[in-house]
Amino acid sequence: MKPEVDRSSTVIIGMFAVLAAGITLYQLFRPGFLFGLTPDIASWLGASIRLVHGAIPYRDFDMLQPPGFTLLASPFAFLSEWIGTRDALAVLRLCTPLLAAASVLLIGKVVRHRGPAAVIVACGVMALYPAELYALRSGLLESVVDFFCVAAAALMFEGDSLSPSRRRILLGGIAFGIAGAVKAPAIVPVLVVSVLCLSDLRHRLLPFLTGVVAGFGVPTLPFLLLAPGSFMRDVLTAALASAPGAHRVSIPVRLGDITGTSAFDAGAPAAIIATAAIAGIVVASFLLRPRRPSTLEWFAIAATVLAVIAQLAPTYYFAHYTAFVAPFLGVLLSISLARLFERRSERIGTWIAAVGIALLFTHQVIAISTLTTPDIAGVVDAEIPAGGCTLSNRPEELLTTDRFVATAPHCNDMIDPEGATLSYGYGSAGAENLWTVMVQHSNYLVTDRSFAQWYIPPDARLRAYVTANFRPHAIGGLLFYIRIGFPSGSGQR
Repeated sequence: MKPEVDRSSTVIIGMFAVLAAGITLYQLFRPGFLFGLTPDIASWLGASIRLVHGAIPYRDFDMLQPPGFTLLASPFAFLSEWIGTRDALAVLRLCTPLLAAASVLLIGKVVRHRGPAAVIVACGVMALYPAELYALRSGLLESVVDFFCVAAAALMFEGDSLSPSRRRILLGGIAFGIAGAVKAPAIVPVLVVSVLCLSDLRHRLLPFLTGVVAGFGVPTLPFLLLAPGSFMRDVLTAALASAPGAHRVSIPVRLGDITGTSAFDAGAPAAIIATAAIAGIVVASFLLRPRRPSTLEWFAIAATVLAVIAQLAPTYYFAHYTAFVAPFLGVLLSISLARLFERRSERIGTWIAAVGIALLFTHQVIAISTLTTPDIAGVVDAEIPAGGCTLSNRPEELLTTDRFVATAPHCNDMIDPEGATLSYGYGSAGAENLWTVMVQHSNYLVTDRSFAQWYIPPDARLRAYVTANFRPHAIGGLLFYIRIGFPSGSGQR
């Protein structure tokens, strides 16, 4: 009987992997999403492009995350030397369906021993979780972190227990370390697994921590040694900062993002009800099946709780942060449902799982069918000559239009305007000096708002400098500042 269950679970995992790739690809072919504007990806790929041009993160420009993705994306940065940043970004985006499918395959491996219901829930959540899909189509770091976390879990767990293989524990630690080198929240599952390994210091904890240190330290240490002060300021201090005047996002709104109800525009009551329902399923599964939780179950419980707390506690918050919860919540829900409907009622659990995921899939397809994002390449090309020293408050306006790389020497090297401001401190002398240098080393500014409204903040002297040295020109929904004496536009890319 067991081989048959394994075969059916394998088929289900494969189907969900194809589904994940397909729906991610569907997103990319909505108007504008392959070449147009999406947030943050320009900053992270932009850091890779600066690196291949000889600029060192933290030393030469500010970057608020560890350097993991900068290194992972460097092949696409090298590719941009031949095909331009716009097309290189499109190639990078076309890899996201593979990333989505791989994450589903890996999470399926983690739970497949718990039967078809568990596989359907875990793979369905991983493939269709609203925040995960948003992160994938926008090229955000959470989807990359999730991949390495589920890869680590797939390596470290055999069934409900940690693998007896020190090699697999070491490799799992390396995967978790790489996840942390991409974005800091990966420390959450690292802490959980460390506690789970305490019972066997030699064969589990030591190789695990060795792997984590190697996975995080190898890509990170060179940059830390080259610019220790700037690295600490960018990665640690800025992470605790928040924009002045920003309002704290309410707990119900965050719960809506975590439970996925915000994708339905269901409001705070639905978010609270959904949270209670999820908690109820988990609690009921352990109360009605009163046996001691396995190591995998403890991992799922602790990682999910800590990941949720990580979303609720900080002041600085964006909806896509909750994509980090997806793999842990998926595993927890899957094993809870499998536990609740085990033995004779397993078929009922499978049908419940299938119906729930089918409803989620239907809603996501309908929601994605309405998505659009602007592609401003034509407007920017007409105003800013290729290779010009250009600055924007939104770097995606430059990366998607082949205006990110300048051919003239001594141009600005900004990749993340808001992040750089947070790093130095809003309104600080350091931030004002940074922006003065950036503007003085730019001949073109492109934005969707007045320069005085940029999140710099510009002081009176800098505003006066821009007024005296640049002529503004609005066209196509954008505002351009062109340095006096410099030509506008080439019309060709």
